[in-house]
Amino acid sequence: MYYIGISAYYHESSVFLTDNEKTNCFLKEESFSRIKGDKNFPKRCLKFLIKKFDLKNENIHFISFYEKPFKSWWEIFYYSIKNPLKNKDFLIHHLKNFNNGSIFFYTDINKLINISRNKVIYSSHHLSHCLYGLSAVKNISEYVHITCDGVGEGETMAAYTIDNEYKIKKIWTNFYPNSIGLFYSTITDFLGFEINEGESKVMSLSSFGKPKYENQLKKIFNINDFKINMDYFEFHKNLSKSFSKKLCEMLGEPYLNINEETNFKKYADIASSAQLILEETMQNLIKKITKISGKKKIVLTGGVALNCKMIYNLSKLDIFEELVVPPSPGDSGSAIGAANFAYLNKNKNKTLDLNTIFLGPKKEIINEKKNKDNLFLKISSTDSFVSYAASKLIDGETIASYYGLTEVGPRSLGNTSIFCDAKNSDSVNNLNINLKKREHYQPLAPILLEEDFEKYFSINKNIQKNLEWMGVLCDANEELYKDYSSIIHIDGTCRTQIIKDKDTITYKILRELKKKGSDILVNTSFNISKDPVVFDLFDVYVNMKRLNIKFILMDDGLYQTKNI
Repeated sequence: MYYIGISAYYHESSVFLTDNEKTNCFLKEESFSRIKGDKNFPKRCLKFLIKKFDLKNENIHFISFYEKPFKSWWEIFYYSIKNPLKNKDFLIHHLKNFNNGSIFFYTDINKLINISRNKVIYSSHHLSHCLYGLSAVKNISEYVHITCDGVGEGETMAAYTIDNEYKIKKIWTNFYPNSIGLFYSTITDFLGFEINEGESKVMSLSSFGKPKYENQLKKIFNINDFKINMDYFEFHKNLSKSFSKKLCEMLGEPYLNINEETNFKKYADIASSAQLILEETMQNLIKKITKISGKKKIVLTGGVALNCKMIYNLSKLDIFEELVVPPSPGDSGSAIGAANFAYLNKNKNKTLDLNTIFLGPKKEIINEKKNKDNLFLKISSTDSFVSYAASKLIDGETIASYYGLTEVGPRSLGNTSIFCDAKNSDSVNNLNINLKKREHYQPLAPILLEEDFEKYFSINKNIQKNLEWMGVLCDANEELYKDYSSIIHIDGTCRTQIIKDKDTITYKILRELKKKGSDILVNTSFNISKDPVVFDLFDVYVNMKRLNIKFILMDDGLYQTKNI
């Protein structure tokens, strides 16, 4: 009997299926459609699951949607209709898309599965974020659960406590349009980056600037009472941009060519200022919620929680004992939270017991009828194939990985990655600039064994758990500068991942690399910029050819692409 959680219609549609025993399967619609951040109803994911698990009404406990559809639609509509003439275009668009939204979730489900209406249930947006976060900690009653994103059901921030009997209490909330998430997304838009994708670029860019616009930006977002000055924004009425002419009068011309030196410096200063506003806002929010709840341990979810520089800087302020951000705190991870809501609905005093990082399907399930031998030539399948791959890495080769279960969050964590030796600066630059075509200001992500972490890095203990899924920055120690300077960001930090599990191929490759004189790999997602991460063997083959990568590690050996 299965529990199914679904997040859809707004950003990164996803589905999570579980029986809370042996079967867990997390999927994103973008994996099938090959549209980055695909927000459409996840019919391809569901068709895959229906076929693999013979889904029907009889073997499903509940299908849970991650929010309440009409409430979500109405809250935005209600705000905009207060000024119908000013917001006319937005209102017309909102009404026209009524039939295409989540209000028709049950209808969309029934096109694929003839499910009883009483088996389709609805969580709430921020509660789904919260319930996903439970997978990252034990002793959940010790934590206060804070969520912060753009908007969901008219809320932009919320806080919950959960006792040992899983009684959930919402203790505080903040309402639309007063959103630090939408503030940061508006700056993302102003700088010419794509909303919901470019926020990480703003975060990276901020390290190159100074917060020269801090005072100006504090006029448009109050970091103390979390209120926004809507004179500077148009996300509530404009379909093409989030900011108003008044913001342009304050900050200057938007959408400048960032590669020009003068523009780069100015945009870096704007990004630095926006980052500071975000961090000071979250500092005040945490102080407020820890005071209300009396708890000093925090689980933070929602899209804002993906800002790992914010987490790093907050850890230095002594305002909490521990802060944990699970691997996929945004909307896609809320499918897991929705499944947890379904499980709680059936089992009143229990929640799902989940692996935090790897919940995607096994590679053999994805590729059940695809012939690997038609696309790839096996180089080595003996016990020495990992050692052979490590030698290739030391020699300057770039190697992809495609093994084990698929990662849950937006960051590849070893199983679906591209690796190069972090000691080889030529390989590092080739991977970053030539293969992935990333911007020069975007940092690289080192991955290493847990036992070697303290030799090269420093981090406050109160955020250390997030290292397991690359969820936070840490400081580079002097030792790192000797041989690995090419992976250190301009501010002296790295977004680092540690590997603990000795049974994984990632652990074994790092162990072999260490024997050959290098302790650290660069780990980046296995995709071309602006494309989703690879999913099946066809994606793997096409991406290897496009990226000019010769070798790939799979569960049963090292492979090379064939010419077909």
